[in-house]
Amino acid sequence: MVWIPGEDYQDLCDLGEKCSTCPSQFVMFITILSLIFGQSRDKNLPREIPKKLDFIIVGAGSAGCVLANRLTEIKNWKILLLEAGGEELKINELPSSSFILHGSNVDWTYKTEPEESSCLANNGCPMPRGKVMGGSSSTNGMLYVRGSPSDYDNWAKLGNKGWSYKEVLYYFKKSEDNRDDNIVKANPFYHKKGGYLPVQKVLYNDTNVHLLSKAWQELGYENIDVNADKQIGVMSAQTTTLNGRRQSTNDAFIRPIREKRKNLFIETEAFVTKVIINSKKKAIGVEYTNKYGKKKIVMAQKEVIISAGTVNSPKLLMLSGIGVSQELKKHNIKIIKDLPVGRNLHDHVTVGGLRIKLNKTSTKKSLKKRIEDVELYLKNQTGPLATMGPLQCITFVKTNLEKQQRVPDIEYNYVPFDSKGHVTTPNSYNMITIFTIVLNPNSRGTITLNASDPIWGAPIIRHGFFTKNPDRERLLEGIRIFLSLFKTKVFQKNEMTLDKKPFPLCKKWQFNTDDYWFCMMRYYTGTDYHPVGTCKMGPKSDSEAVVDSQLRVYGIKSLRVVDASIMPKITRGNINAPTIMIAEKASDMIKNYWRWKFF
Repeated sequence: MVWIPGEDYQDLCDLGEKCSTCPSQFVMFITILSLIFGQSRDKNLPREIPKKLDFIIVGAGSAGCVLANRLTEIKNWKILLLEAGGEELKINELPSSSFILHGSNVDWTYKTEPEESSCLANNGCPMPRGKVMGGSSSTNGMLYVRGSPSDYDNWAKLGNKGWSYKEVLYYFKKSEDNRDDNIVKANPFYHKKGGYLPVQKVLYNDTNVHLLSKAWQELGYENIDVNADKQIGVMSAQTTTLNGRRQSTNDAFIRPIREKRKNLFIETEAFVTKVIINSKKKAIGVEYTNKYGKKKIVMAQKEVIISAGTVNSPKLLMLSGIGVSQELKKHNIKIIKDLPVGRNLHDHVTVGGLRIKLNKTSTKKSLKKRIEDVELYLKNQTGPLATMGPLQCITFVKTNLEKQQRVPDIEYNYVPFDSKGHVTTPNSYNMITIFTIVLNPNSRGTITLNASDPIWGAPIIRHGFFTKNPDRERLLEGIRIFLSLFKTKVFQKNEMTLDKKPFPLCKKWQFNTDDYWFCMMRYYTGTDYHPVGTCKMGPKSDSEAVVDSQLRVYGIKSLRVVDASIMPKITRGNINAPTIMIAEKASDMIKNYWRWKFF
């Protein structure tokens, strides 16, 4: 497998009309990156899959790779890990690449349905999901954020025994290998070293990260460790990187053991289409199509574990006869268990309408200088390509609509753009787009099967953004809070100014009025790529629950779901770290169950 950039970047000068929408030097730079980093460094020598397997894991993403590592610690268990995408590529390892991986061949390229309340400008919101070993941990922004302790305490209050913050903190720490001695020393209760997952602050110093942090501190926000006892403030992010390289769950949990553990079997480019469930309603195997187009069936003696993510896990359950009966009947799928699969979809909704023009601190440079950055990175994994640029600075604030004390409801992400409004790599940008993100949305959506092609077609994703109050009002207040930064001495001294040019579909409204921002929410909504909840964890009394607190699918034996789709309610921060925690905890649940099953 080689990296194929998204449509906007595939050609150099033969773009025709697209030349006007994509700067030629940037396209050329993307092409150079694809030539240098487009290959995998994995040998991809799969072992022959044995006839007798103990566990089958569907999906080698943030959760699946962790599960495969932990379950193969039991030497006499044979584990098969199936991944629809290919081997991870060198481009995935480049921290600065996350902005250009979306839309490429390591992405499922999903898009939400346009709805009256949102996602209208682009006929739906793009919702990238990693289609590669490591899943979305191989394509995300690498921010390591656990969320608020109250998030997990609320999970427990909903009837999910064992999921309070006190109980899950152990599993966050179990994974962690925090390389920042100062952080570990300052907050030893919350951090540790020695786990599989390196966590490290990016070593390269981006001037704008420093200025953003100083401006927030000028407004009275503390410099914090968001993964410790305070979640409101600003910080230079802890990231899933190691010495200038991304640490996906594939890199952190699979590569160290792949050749050593003979009980681990991996097949990539394996598209699972069905969980095989017998007459006793027990999951006994899966059916999939391999990269040669051949249909195969593999059987599991103990369990089938679905870790395909918030979009694909409910899709696979529905294709297997588990879901809302009315939905399954539409597709002539035999109903095995009527469950609210695909409901409770929610995400961190965002709008990127605030833009900072960088008049003194622009990093814009020529193609020649950009190539020098590539050479520097190849030499010792340093320089601006070893970073995410302004995204390193993350900020959490509390609006007046948040009723809990000391808990944020807004996060800000800072993404490098050029002056024409194109996302770019962190080594050359002269504008920062601020994405104001609602951390605790009330709105809910659904995932259903594709009407024309339920198996191979992309599922229908309806987010339902802004269909519940006060999501819209919370986002508006978040925007207003950020605008205060333009009055700080830091911004004024460094000539960091607000771009007041209105977006085309909202130019009939005066810029910065409430009506303007409500228009932006309707047409230019975005997702922060954190979908959760479609296979909700909850007690039997919860009419929306799909799995119990042990992540077992209700009414089906030997079948679990382990990924972000089980979250009953989204966490207040980026979801990669919580998903890894879920897999760590699930691994122990599975081990304990089978250890005591026959005693």
